[in-house]
Amino acid sequence: MSEFSQINLVLGIVGTVTGIIALFIHFWRLRRESPRLETKVLKCEHDFTVSKSNIKSISFWIAVQIKNLGDRGTSINDMDVTFEDDGKTHRLKKKYFRGLRGESKRRWINAHDIIDVKADFYETFQGNDREQIDCTLITYHTHGSKEVKTISQRKSH
Repeated sequence: MSEFSQINLVLGIVGTVTGIIALFIHFWRLRRESPRLETKVLKCEHDFTVSKSNIKSISFWIAVQIKNLGDRGTSINDMDVTFEDDGKTHRLKKKYFRGLRGESKRRWINAHDIIDVKADFYETFQGNDREQIDCTLITYHTHGSKEVKTISQRKSH
């Protein structure tokens, strides 16, 4: 093997190793700097109502605590709650966040901050009345989404 080939081999190995290290550092910084949300359900209740025109609906009232463990803030844009009834999956979109009028569409969470978010969901529903519903809450934010499973209890009147 010529001396030129050996130098090329050594440079290739050094380039490969430094490229792998740079890629690792890039992903580590990206993970550390991007928002990482941890969602804890504080309260999840539901109820069924029938209107005067015999239209049945279901309502959910959900309160969550959201922690941003990352180094970047993000906007909480939307929430969905999904559940199954008689083999059919139902998805309810958030109607609004409870709180100040300007915060009814979306909420902002700073880096390393904790916020409490309350959201209301309602929709027409043709399923069964139940005291307890296993459901999944999906929180959509600027950089992705976060799912958390919870159990909703029927609201006591």
